[in-house]
Amino acid sequence: MNLAKPAALAVLACTLLVAATGAPGPTSATASAVATPGSVDVTLGTFAVEVGATLAIEIVRNAPCPCLCDPVYVANLSLVDDEGTTLHSESYDPSVDTSEWLGRVALVDATGGSPLPPGAYAAYVETTVGRFTACIEIIERAQLADAGPFSASATACGLKLRVYRLITDADGGASIALRQGDRLMVLLAGNATTGFQWENALFYEFAVLRETDEAEYRAKPAPQDMVGFGGSFLFRYQAIAPGPQAFRFIYHQPWASVQHEQVVEFDVTVY
Repeated sequence: MNLAKPAALAVLACTLLVAATGAPGPTSATASAVATPGSVDVTLGTFAVEVGATLAIEIVRNAPCPCLCDPVYVANLSLVDDEGTTLHSESYDPSVDTSEWLGRVALVDATGGSPLPPGAYAAYVETTVGRFTACIEIIERAQLADAGPFSASATACGLKLRVYRLITDADGGASIALRQGDRLMVLLAGNATTGFQWENALFYEFAVLRETDEAEYRAKPAPQDMVGFGGSFLFRYQAIAPGPQAFRFIYHQPWASVQHEQVVEFDVTVY
């Protein structure tokens, strides 16, 4: 069953939110109060992000489950511009359980080379229970200082969309900007079966980004009868106060007194 609505309607929902909130300022969200498969329609945002950013998207479920408690599967993730033109689209066949799904949206053109220009965009996720839309406003970094705190939440039957600024091992040395309320995900490739693990080596008594979940390891789907295939370590944070914060992740065996296998460092400024 095709659950997708026209891309232009997804952008229209975002445009209405932008108009209502004066984005990129303090923001809001809407969620349909429905409880039947295929009828969920959640619009969340507006997420103000700097030019050239990459986003991570996930759908999480509250516990205990209030309704629609069967597994929810993701069928498609798309990014569209303010004219409703699809810039990127990824279909999942077979569909992926939301508990195992993590979407990535690089804010670059269709060739994957040039950053998308400032403007309004929408990322929408088609699932077996309906559609989740993230409204995105790409702005220049200097504008984030005037964007104001970010506050958005929307839940349908305990299901909610989360959007993160994504950092990976390729972003070592990066300097990124967030506003208060934004979420940050650090996704680092590794292999827990070797005894190595990624760890944030810097701790602050008064941190401007707070870790929101325990560190998670997700193994890659491995070919049959193959073990130790590797995966990714996930760290999730939320910006809670303005100011700078440095991050230093080390890949090591905690019990071994040897040089770290790999180090990823980056800086974040929260406005």
